[in-house]
Amino acid sequence: MSIALLFILAFISSCDKDEPKFSSSEIQRALFEMKGTYHGEMSVSYYHGETISEGNVCKAVSKDSLTVDMDLSLMAQSITDERIASRLRDIGIVQVKAAYEFLQMDEQMYHFVLLPKNVICYGGYGTPEAVKIVFDQSFGGDADYFYHSIIFNLSPKELWIGGEKYKSFQQLVYHFEGSYE
Repeated sequence: MSIALLFILAFISSCDKDEPKFSSSEIQRALFEMKGTYHGEMSVSYYHGETISEGNVCKAVSKDSLTVDMDLSLMAQSITDERIASRLRDIGIVQVKAAYEFLQMDEQMYHFVLLPKNVICYGGYGTPEAVKIVFDQSFGGDADYFYHSIIFNLSPKELWIGGEKYKSFQQLVYHFEGSYE
């Protein structure tokens, strides 16, 4: 019995989850094949619920990471506090940068998680309050490099106004579908 336990422990400890799944050359090839400007549509919905807005024209640029234009006026539609909703509409479009973490590479598809950086729109000194948007780090998408298309989700999970978390904020999902220019 102890030999079997020792064998199981040795097997489990030999599985190193920190090892990269793909070589650097495979990742570079994927980034090269996904490189481009994608034009498409962005829809926004509650994380567990109804659609807020759909069919909004949007673009995303893929290089060594993903950069997408995110329209905060769509987020403003979910905010009940008119002062905060007005601030988001005034800010308008922000750029969100997200690193790729590749999960799987098929013959023509790349499956990935996006790791977006938080967006901060500064304020103060006579201007409106600062706004910070915190993103969930577990959403991603797929890129079909044969047909030059990409689909992904970004999910703002927290909204901070003037250094305070807006407690009434409900997590949203921005869904993008687009094709290479």
